[in-house]
Amino acid sequence: MSWGQTDTHGGGDQWVGGDDTGAGYNAADFDGGNDGFGAGDHEGADRPRGACYNCGEEGHNKADCPNPRVEREFTGECRTCGKEGHRAVDCPDRPPQMCNNCGQEGHMVAECQNARVIDRSNVRDVEGVVAWDKMVEAAKIRDMDDVKEGFQEYVKASPDLTYLDVEKGFRDQDAGIYIIAIEKPQLIGALTNMDLQGNLGKKYTITFRFDNKPLRERERQFFPKDAAENLERLSDAGEPVDSRKMKCSNCSEYGHISKNCPEDKVEKEQAVVKCFHCGEEGHRVRDCPQPRVDKFACKNCQQPGHKASDCPEPPNPANVDCRKCGEKGHFSRDCPQGGGGGGACHNCGQEGHRARDCTEEKKIICRNCDAEGHTGRECPKPRDYSRVKCSNCGEMGHTKVRCKQPVPTEDADGDAGDSFGGASEAMNDFAAGDQNTGDFGANQMGHGYVEGPTAGDW
Repeated sequence: MSWGQTDTHGGGDQWVGGDDTGAGYNAADFDGGNDGFGAGDHEGADRPRGACYNCGEEGHNKADCPNPRVEREFTGECRTCGKEGHRAVDCPDRPPQMCNNCGQEGHMVAECQNARVIDRSNVRDVEGVVAWDKMVEAAKIRDMDDVKEGFQEYVKASPDLTYLDVEKGFRDQDAGIYIIAIEKPQLIGALTNMDLQGNLGKKYTITFRFDNKPLRERERQFFPKDAAENLERLSDAGEPVDSRKMKCSNCSEYGHISKNCPEDKVEKEQAVVKCFHCGEEGHRVRDCPQPRVDKFACKNCQQPGHKASDCPEPPNPANVDCRKCGEKGHFSRDCPQGGGGGGACHNCGQEGHRARDCTEEKKIICRNCDAEGHTGRECPKPRDYSRVKCSNCGEMGHTKVRCKQPVPTEDADGDAGDSFGGASEAMNDFAAGDQNTGDFGANQMGHGYVEGPTAGDW
């Protein structure tokens, strides 16, 4: 069965035509937490301060009370009728409970199996023909708001209609409106699908469209395969509405509260008060007994107003944090633990001093072959161009002189490309230069030396 349309989409269309099958409160009324607020009593004056509302003992609260409830005489005022001597739950004048879903007496929403009473008093009263013409005209200008408004007016005029009936009417008259029943994996929170007669718990969710194809590729998995499957789904479809069921704070399921939860009580982790100043638990920063520390004070003399680099006092090792072991009282170069921290000499590899203070013979390493004992200028091996990076094209293996790529021309200011970084071709073509002794007398350069950025590179 095809989803196409003869006039607008080309090809045959099975969507066109088809067989017809189918009270506020005050302090006096609060009652010490009773009458719907718990099982406590109004005898707050006779109960010791800090005692349990359930048994009257001290040392715990009502939520953690292990004892059975102790019945005491109620002397407060009923918040339902205003008379003294009984609670609201025992009030003889208490009106019957009304279901918030169907409006009938004798049960609550959690146990209700009836259809919901739908209030359409805010919908305009018009004849069905007028509402239908409104939807058709709105579809021509692709105004979905007017389509939905006309749909509500049409349903109010004919309350026995179903989504299936309306969709068949759209197909018979080729109205350009589609009611698609999609299958969502799960509705959020307490939402449920409700049809036009108020029946809850429908499997599919309806959506109004101007086309019978998914708007996005990710919707395809939820769409019906063809028109026949869509009509079948519409028999068990509805619009997402609030189920009006309470959510249990113990098991997170809908339909009951934690007081009536059949699952075992879940012990929730209590929030721990922790001081951000000293890191200890049990108090906040405002109540911390530890003296406050100025984070911006000098690390050397602990006085505010300057940094350690500008401190007029001599270095005080007692306030120094070792970067190697983390302890106070010494620098990392004097750390007694040794090892780690990267404090080894770059010349001899030993710890305790730096290369500039090393007493060993200076170790010379060739930048061309990495061998010890000679410089790049004295290297007997041929120049290794694999370590050279061209400053013109950025590739390895040649210099700018041998580069086959076009050299950037001078910019509008007359500055050449090489003048930005101040580097010359001779510096780039170092190949085997060494510290203070390279081929061109340049400073030390690492492997794969890259020339300074040129004007053409920016």
